[in-house]
Amino acid sequence: MAAEFTPMDLLVPTVAILGVGAAAALASRAVKISPIVGYLLAGVLIGPHALDAVGETDMTHLLAELGVVFLLFDIGMHISMRELKESRQDLLGLAPSHLLINALAFTLILGGLGIAWPVAIAIGLSLGLSSTAVVARLLADRGLNSCPLGRSATNVLIFQDIIAIFLLIFASALGGDPGSIPLTMAIAAGQAVIAFAAAILAGRYLIGPAFRLLAEARNSEAFTAVTLLLVLGAGLATYAIGLSLTLGAFLAGLAVSGTAFRHQIQVESGPFRGLLLSFFFINVGMMLDVPALIANLPWVLATAIGIMVAKTVAGYIAARLNKWTVPGGTQLAFLLAQGSEFTLVVLSILGMASAQLASAGGEPLVDPLVETVIVASVALSLAAAPFWSDAGMRLSRRLAVKLRNQTATAATPLPSPAGRPPVIVFGMTAPGRLAVDALSDHGVPYIALDNDPQRFLEATADGYTVGFGDAANLRLIEAIGASHARAIVIGVPRYSVSEALTPIMRQKFPAMQRYIALSDEAEIDRFRALGMRTHPIMAQPPGIEMVVDLLRELGMEDEAIIAWMKSEAERFDIEDMSETVMESAEDAVQAA
Repeated sequence: MAAEFTPMDLLVPTVAILGVGAAAALASRAVKISPIVGYLLAGVLIGPHALDAVGETDMTHLLAELGVVFLLFDIGMHISMRELKESRQDLLGLAPSHLLINALAFTLILGGLGIAWPVAIAIGLSLGLSSTAVVARLLADRGLNSCPLGRSATNVLIFQDIIAIFLLIFASALGGDPGSIPLTMAIAAGQAVIAFAAAILAGRYLIGPAFRLLAEARNSEAFTAVTLLLVLGAGLATYAIGLSLTLGAFLAGLAVSGTAFRHQIQVESGPFRGLLLSFFFINVGMMLDVPALIANLPWVLATAIGIMVAKTVAGYIAARLNKWTVPGGTQLAFLLAQGSEFTLVVLSILGMASAQLASAGGEPLVDPLVETVIVASVALSLAAAPFWSDAGMRLSRRLAVKLRNQTATAATPLPSPAGRPPVIVFGMTAPGRLAVDALSDHGVPYIALDNDPQRFLEATADGYTVGFGDAANLRLIEAIGASHARAIVIGVPRYSVSEALTPIMRQKFPAMQRYIALSDEAEIDRFRALGMRTHPIMAQPPGIEMVVDLLRELGMEDEAIIAWMKSEAERFDIEDMSETVMESAEDAVQAA
């Protein structure tokens, strides 16, 4: 007779996790630590190995997995075919080299410890992955999504999440006939390709029209319900054909990314993502076997530190191989140095396969003690990730200090005479960074300079190529090739400097356009009188009007400018995009 479940069986763990999650979030804010750490500690406290207030059940595991499902859906929504093309350097260079260097190191270590090579490869690959949930939260909390660091880290995570799908299939096959693994992997690859194509077609011919009908009906409840149906239904579809829930959610997000409704869908799914992600971190804390952790504390601590140090070193090597600067590569390596939620899933799969082999009289795939130590170590690395990332940020800025006294020509590569002339950007403020992002996305050479030590260090650590120099230094302006520059963007308004340089600029560089974004009407009039192209800051992100004007004058196509505007609005999570940023951008482009 099938076991009967009462509402208490389902509601008690859910209510308990909700309660401790809310308390952990409030306590984390009060003591100024990352909410991730608070959730992990809360899970340890209520878990079966501490107070045992909530046991590990299928319900708690499902809630945790749904957190990752909604996270992958959100990542998929932020991806378009255009962005994949723009990210090919990361997806084909940085991401594979980061994973391969890490996975090779861990696989060799595990194989040297006597673990069978197929199992060592599965665990080694999983240890080479970073935590999408942790890194995405850290980037969002620190407002780094739009800078080179945030973009490249996200691209690395996307690549790893796709690889993880096949890793889970590989791990599941280890408990069966080894000879069937190649065929299983080939079938899974074919299914994934078909699912990817189906997602693209569904987004164009099914999902877009369906949400258009919902928008015309003006029924917010139906819009929310269909959003949830899309996420869970897609996950269930891929799970039913032997793949993972997360792949389906990712493909659903990818399908939505090509529609005009993805921002509204992101708003609808956001609360579910945040809530369920907190469940994921609490569940990780509950998985920690506290008695075993204490009994093997030296091994656990040594393993956790070893994982993070090894991944930091390997990540730095991968970044430098892909031409990252020393400060930027350092911060990227520290940011991606923690373990991954997929490692816990892989170990769980191997643990179940070991139990089945043991019941049949065979040898376990993984020694239970080794499994316990790795699980505890990965969980500790997740908890330590915010502090480790902070340490990397501080170190990267110290390294950037060494660049501060170099000249702009030494710090920033100049275009060759045969190359296209650059745009010069003075000041890595928010408008200055936005201009650099736009120029980089459109393949326009640029030279970025800043004379403020703090802004210079922050921009360098965040992955920008910046020289240290002052716009008031006329010799510097001539040295960096202003005579060949296409335009100058002023990120830091200094009227006295601009006034003093205007006669010289008109004499030496009469065709040079100078762009500036300002929030004060009186300042706008003063700078406009100097012959500068002034733009009032009215929308978010700051300086977007100036950048649109700059791109238009550089000869960019209207469609390309509008597509870029959409992607920037989504990176900055701007609501009502069509009514704020996009309408003003389209009007400006059409008026030209």
